[in-house]
Amino acid sequence: MLGSASVLHAVTAPVPIGRHQRDGSSRIIEVLFLNESSFVVVIGLGAAVNLAQIDLNQFLVFEVIYTEGNLTRASEILHVTQPAVSNALARLRQTFDDPLFVRSGRSMVPTLAAQNLIGPVRDALRRLQAGIEAQTRFDPATTERAFHFAMRDLTASLLFPHLMRRLRERAPHARLQCHELERREVEAALAAGKLDFAVDSVPLGRGRLNSVQLLRGEYVLVVRRGHPLGRRALTLERYLALPQVTVSGREHGRSYIDLALGRIGAQANTVLRVQHYQPAFHVVLGSDLALSAPRSLAAWYDVEVKGLPFEVPPQDSRLYWHLNAEHDPANVWMRGQIVDTCSTRAHR
Repeated sequence: MLGSASVLHAVTAPVPIGRHQRDGSSRIIEVLFLNESSFVVVIGLGAAVNLAQIDLNQFLVFEVIYTEGNLTRASEILHVTQPAVSNALARLRQTFDDPLFVRSGRSMVPTLAAQNLIGPVRDALRRLQAGIEAQTRFDPATTERAFHFAMRDLTASLLFPHLMRRLRERAPHARLQCHELERREVEAALAAGKLDFAVDSVPLGRGRLNSVQLLRGEYVLVVRRGHPLGRRALTLERYLALPQVTVSGREHGRSYIDLALGRIGAQANTVLRVQHYQPAFHVVLGSDLALSAPRSLAAWYDVEVKGLPFEVPPQDSRLYWHLNAEHDPANVWMRGQIVDTCSTRAHR
């Protein structure tokens, strides 16, 4: 959080926060913010204090001495000995080439240099504390965090209606954003923190992702109510004769159902191919075309459902997250909600 050597070298255009001349001397003390949570102090004619060479606990000692105005009281608050406080102050005085505090009776009175430093130091300590707390605590009832997902429209249609109902009760201010990325881009996006989760039915990643089974997709045939197929048994011959809608996210090549039919040397009578299930279901509802689709998705539509007359392996989806987020409290909580949501649906 506080500046590191790598951050200091990377900064080319720091933003000046304050510039002050001490006691009429020619020396300039300047506080520069490097970014939201890092700062460096410039003393003299362009000489910078490198925070990488300072024990950052010294800034905590500085802030307590400034607040209490007494070394004994500061040592009690920090739960260290008074010599330890004095040693930390001595090192800061050497670093900044300034006494920082001078005695006045029993009090330690800040110098102009200390007065100039206290604002940025307190702000940096506050931000550091907030950052640490964000990594160790997560309150779903108050969080406004946006969680980013990568998944296909089928999975989003199955997951989000139920997950959002759950989150409205438990994390009413949380936000979800769904992205459709190329599979080859997903692992890098998870590693960079651009995505929190990905859901897919094919293996993702090369060892830097963790995953858990999420959804099991059993396929069925759906037709509109009142379809000519009626109550007749669905044989393989009748299935192959039906004009059908095929759904595939790929522009070319065989769909998941095509692959299953290919294993028995058969081919569907596809008259319409679309990339998403929603338009496919709308076509089915308004025509005599049939559609092979996951049973859990078919339950959302007023259609007739029939078992397929050939074997189609269930298409399992897995939830993926990066190892970098394995112990992140927000990520742990959200993936628990996702898994519980899908488990509840599976047992209905």
